[in-house]
Amino acid sequence: MENVYNALDEVIQYILNSSEYQNCISLKEQMSQNEEVTALISKIKNTQKKYIRSEYDSSILNELQSYQKELDEIPIYHVYNESLEKVNEMIELVKDYINDYFTNLLNS
Repeated sequence: MENVYNALDEVIQYILNSSEYQNCISLKEQMSQNEEVTALISKIKNTQKKYIRSEYDSSILNELQSYQKELDEIPIYHVYNESLEKVNEMIELVKDYINDYFTNLLNS
């Protein structure tokens, strides 16, 4: 069982040391210092809450989508999302392999 833990630790370290993950961390730090990004994220969070409390008012949804579009057009946020997507794909791939392994093991 220790071998399994060691192998899993290696996979986790690989992801944590990957350029995509490191890029995400760096970009997240840069975004936290960017007033435009932080203001838009705050507006989005508040508008999401307002949207849910309004029982899904379409005018609030339009406002929310407008803020999201504005945020998506900021280059640093766009690059961050691309890097995050790659990291999530790596994690999903590992998860799929583990699920397949246990499925095959239990069905053998």
